Amino acid sequence: MDRSPHRPPDRLRRSFEAWRKSSEINQGIAQPATSEVEPQTPPLAIITREGARALQARAQRLRHQLDVEFADRLNEARGFGEIGGNDDYLQALEEQAVLASRLSRLRRLLDSATVVEHEPARSEAAAVGTAVAVKDLASGTVREHRLIGDYESRDADAVSASSPIGRALIGHLPGDEVEVELPRGRAQKLRVLTVRAVA
Repeated sequence: MDRSPHRPPDRLRRSFEAWRKSSEINQGIAQPATSEVEPQTPPLAIITREGARALQARAQRLRHQLDVEFADRLNEARGFGEIGGNDDYLQALEEQAVLASRLSRLRRLLDSATVVEHEPARSEAAAVGTAVAVKDLASGTVREHRLIGDYESRDADAVSASSPIGRALIGHLPGDEVEVELPRGRAQKLRVLTVRAVA
């Protein structure tokens, strides 16, 4: 009589392996595999204190999903039958692996990011963490842009420092005129009116 253990289907083994590696990397037990190809790491980011708090809150939500919600979901799915043919369990395992990988990338981003503390000595220069009022020299319209880092939640007035407007404004002082590169070779000329620090 063949007493060899039941061999799980490929899909299950792949799902479990992805989840295991993501969990080990996330907990610091293992390091990502290295090869001759340049390893993928999140780019260095400059973010405001507000952005850092938002990313930390997102990481906490993902951690809660993995530790509580998916643990309960997997336990419930195990009751639906053998793992090998249990689609609910396999789907939950795959989704858990995706979330674990996302949490790992988010933590690496937070570890490598520079959190901007506005410096009073440079308070007149536009930078991440400042709000810049500008005047469109063609239309006369005045608008204020809040400069934020990448990966941060945006409202109607916020622009990323890596956006065309952000790149044009960074480092400039009130009274400076800048040119914003727009799609299709167009350009917009702005005058910096005021620069103020924001929390």
